Amino acid sequence: MQAYAEVLEEEGIEIPAWFSFSCKDESNVVSGDSIIDCASIADSSTQVVAVGVNCTAPRFIHGLISSIKKVTSKPVVVYPNSGETYIAESSRWVKSSGVDEEDFVSHIGKWRDAGASIFGGCCRTTPNTIRAITQAICQKPL
Repeated sequence: MQAYAEVLEEEGIEIPAWFSFSCKDESNVVSGDSIIDCASIADSSTQVVAVGVNCTAPRFIHGLISSIKKVTSKPVVVYPNSGETYIAESSRWVKSSGVDEEDFVSHIGKWRDAGASIFGGCCRTTPNTIRAITQAICQKPL
């Protein structure tokens, strides 16, 4: 994260960027680093216009948003996966604490209330998930 932030500054890159992290729980990115530390680095970069979480189980998102909001006022991006687990050895996804599309989307209001403002979906979400997210945000049927 630090290296990316430095490259943005050193190279004079003027294209707005956002930093998004895959996380293994409510507090840490997959490398084990604290989401608060990572979000603080993103907050310090003028080129970074938003910070968030991607390809992370929905059950962790609310806590991650809360942590990110402690260290930045930049928009928070969330695009979680379905919550299923990918088993590389067998090249398949298995239900763990995965949530179906309706349950996934039911979290959108809570995530918005916690401070997220940009929403999407990652692995094992579908176009129907994205439509339902849009409907939830707009609070009207599509």
